Amino acid sequence: MTTGRKIRRLLTALSMWCFWEACGYVAGVDLADFKSDGCSMFPDGNYYSCCYLHDVAYWSGGTAEEREHADKALRACILEITQNQALAEAMFQGVRIGGSPELPTSYRWGYGWPFLQHKAYAPLTAQERTQVVEKTQKLCHSLRFDPSTGAFVVGVKREISAAQARQICPDL
Repeated sequence: MTTGRKIRRLLTALSMWCFWEACGYVAGVDLADFKSDGCSMFPDGNYYSCCYLHDVAYWSGGTAEEREHADKALRACILEITQNQALAEAMFQGVRIGGSPELPTSYRWGYGWPFLQHKAYAPLTAQERTQVVEKTQKLCHSLRFDPSTGAFVVGVKREISAAQARQICPDL
């Protein structure tokens, strides 16, 4: 192997190490506007609003602890609405397995960022937090109050409670 080829391999290895381990999020990457697919691989049921809140948390990503907190909040929300421990636990286990940031899915932890453009679990940088705030404000402005139900419309014929909307948008 030539010296030039060895140097190229070393630089490639170093850049991959930096990409995966040391450098964290890649500068200049834009967060997509928020979107929710509801309960992803589960039927939406009468607990759609729980899945919507969970999607808000997953969209921006962050640390492993933040993900675990989001998953536990989903389980608690589903249990509160359905009183079905088995369903709540099944959904919790499903998101623990299927929501990994290393999977190239539209429902992975940090799905608002392009896949493989950031470290799997890391605190958001100041620049990324700014993007999250801006995009969340845009999301908040899109919520429409339905006086007939007392809830906020978040999609076609989908609603979340006023209390849930305030978890996302405290100024509502």
